[in-house]
Amino acid sequence: MFWQIASYPRCEYHIFLSHCAEDRAWLVHPVYQELMRRGIIPWLDREDYYYGRDSRTSLRDGLLRSRHTVFFITLGMLAHTRGWCQMELAYSDLLQANLSHVGGPLLNLELPLFFVDRASAELPRTAWDALRDRGIFYHPSDGDAIEWSVSQIVAFLHREQDLALDMARVVVPGQPVHDQLADRPGLIKRITQFDPGPIS
Repeated sequence: MFWQIASYPRCEYHIFLSHCAEDRAWLVHPVYQELMRRGIIPWLDREDYYYGRDSRTSLRDGLLRSRHTVFFITLGMLAHTRGWCQMELAYSDLLQANLSHVGGPLLNLELPLFFVDRASAELPRTAWDALRDRGIFYHPSDGDAIEWSVSQIVAFLHREQDLALDMARVVVPGQPVHDQLADRPGLIKRITQFDPGPIS
């Protein structure tokens, strides 16, 4: 049994950027700027924080209004065994569970980008180890970390757009999948349409 999300708000962001503060200046903010330049709308705490609301509510709402979540898993992230990033992971996992169906995920929500060695002795002692098999690992031979991150995010978004197009052909009125999902307000629209809009 898992918590079920009562309804799915319209997505305002293509991707939520989950990171630790130590990585903001050298990695995450440059990635944010490049994504914006390409017409991709990311959620970043310093730019899109819902002021006037408590932090937990703001993070939850940011995730709910983002189509996907990218985790920048660095040595700094591994060093924080508690905090906002773990909360973002928990909310994201809950949302991913709600975006699953008998046949598998209706939408792949999470993109873990690892900036640590796959064989790191620290990784298995953290919550991030659970994402290892779904993650993409950066190596210095891959070139610039910012360019690499942007290319991974863009490729992921394109794959998910293709999945949404495939899903739109299956989740049509009168089909069993449509009927099984119809009692979850906003879900069908979320998995078959591009909010805030397709990327080129």
